[in-house]
Amino acid sequence: MESWLDGLTDQQFAAVDAALTWVLKPRGIDLLGTRWLTHIDHGLYEFRIRHSSRQILHMYANAGEAPPARSDRILLRIFLTFHGRKVILLLNGYDKGSDSSRHRQQREIREAKRRLTQWRAHQRR
Repeated sequence: MESWLDGLTDQQFAAVDAALTWVLKPRGIDLLGTRWLTHIDHGLYEFRIRHSSRQILHMYANAGEAPPARSDRILLRIFLTFHGRKVILLLNGYDKGSDSSRHRQQREIREAKRRLTQWRAHQRR
């Protein structure tokens, strides 16, 4: 995941930071069924980021005036799992805006599932 994060623009990275801090961290699994979070399979979830950091801060942190219309499109995905009601592991992510093909999406999901399987095997030791 670090290499994926390293490839983000400053605006995308700021959106990830704001979404994790102001949306996912405080609300966790309660986001399920909203536009933010969907269950994929066997404890694997997809966190969807579609807003800039300014928009997220305006919506969730009551920060400042409403931001102007987006200049760059934000369309990011982070795959994760929960332990109880807490987010415990960010497994993978990608910029869906740069490649929205079904093939890419399935490849990223497979990688997240692989990492989740590894993590679970390690936990059983």
